[in-house]
Amino acid sequence: MKMAVDVDVVIDINERWEEGIPHDKRSIEIFQFVKDYDFEFCNDFFCFKSGGDGDNGEHLMYLLDEFFANKDKEAENEGKNDKEE
Repeated sequence: MKMAVDVDVVIDINERWEEGIPHDKRSIEIFQFVKDYDFEFCNDFFCFKSGGDGDNGEHLMYLLDEFFANKDKEAENEGKNDKEE
């Protein structure tokens, strides 16, 4: 597994926010599950919120967006390498 310092930034988290780039559907799905699970079974320990600037849930989704963007980029690069061989 790559460490965060080894990962290329596809789109800076601040740029994502400033440009209003929509969240990856996978990020939304994971966030909704984690939020609901935390509320139901963990006494709302993290108190995840989304929909407003600076909400912890929004920030988490932006982090997940970057994670998935990197995964997609890796898969794309692997596909290019396979074609070159």
